[in-house]
Amino acid sequence: MRQQASGDSAEEKWAEMMRAALAGDESAYRRLLEEIGRAVRAMARGAFSRARVGDADVEDVVQETLLAIHLKRQTWDGGMKLAPWVNAIARHKIIDAMRRRGARRSEPIEDF
Repeated sequence: MRQQASGDSAEEKWAEMMRAALAGDESAYRRLLEEIGRAVRAMARGAFSRARVGDADVEDVVQETLLAIHLKRQTWDGGMKLAPWVNAIARHKIIDAMRRRGARRSEPIEDF
C-alpha cells in the first residue's frame, strides 16, 4: 500500500511539472523529461528483455517517446493523470521498435 501512495505522489509530481511546463516553465519541463526518460528507459529494457531481443533499441525508444511527448504535449488533458498518457506513448514506441526489428533475436554464441 505504501508503494501505491508513493506512485500517486510521483504521478501528481509529474502532472504538476507538466502543468508548469505548459505554462512556460522550461526548468520544470526539463526535469519532467529527465524523469520520464528514466521511466521509459526502464520500461523499454524490461519489454525488450521479456521479448529476448536485446536492448540495442532502448535509447531510440526513449528519444522517440520524448519527442512524441514534446510534439503532442498540448493534447494532454490537465485533469487526467499523466503517467497513463506517457505509458501509452512509450508502449506504442516499444511495439514500433520491435516491429522494425522483426523476429530477430540476440543470442550469445556461447549458448550454441
